[in-house]
Amino acid sequence: MPGRILVIDDDRNFLESTKALLESFGYTVATACDGTSGLAKAKEIRPDLIVLDIMMAYDTEGLQVAREIRACPDLTLTKVLLVSGIVSEKELPGSLEPDIVWLPVEKILDKPIDPDRLVKEIERVLGIALKV
Repeated sequence: MPGRILVIDDDRNFLESTKALLESFGYTVATACDGTSGLAKAKEIRPDLIVLDIMMAYDTEGLQVAREIRACPDLTLTKVLLVSGIVSEKELPGSLEPDIVWLPVEKILDKPIDPDRLVKEIERVLGIALKV
């Protein structure tokens, strides 16, 4: 059963296209265009997963939001996928180690994101069997 996803990104085109894509797979999708409203929305709806841009109003806004999500008792089970057109997974050595506290996310995806890859990563992180 698809879950609730929150997409936080300052790029409205990315928000709209990602929302449409994920809704077509049966997910309930909410959006926010900055870290502050995204964190408030996350606390309100308690999503299963957040797709979070790293660079919004300032270079590391997404990283700060990810840390705040992890610090919030109501969001301890929420998974986080970081997306970035600037910083890639390869540029953050060791970032996917489970004991790395400074980067509390499940995965970093490079923009532009292939829609199929995004859906597969979401399904993997949420433990949902592939529909294809």
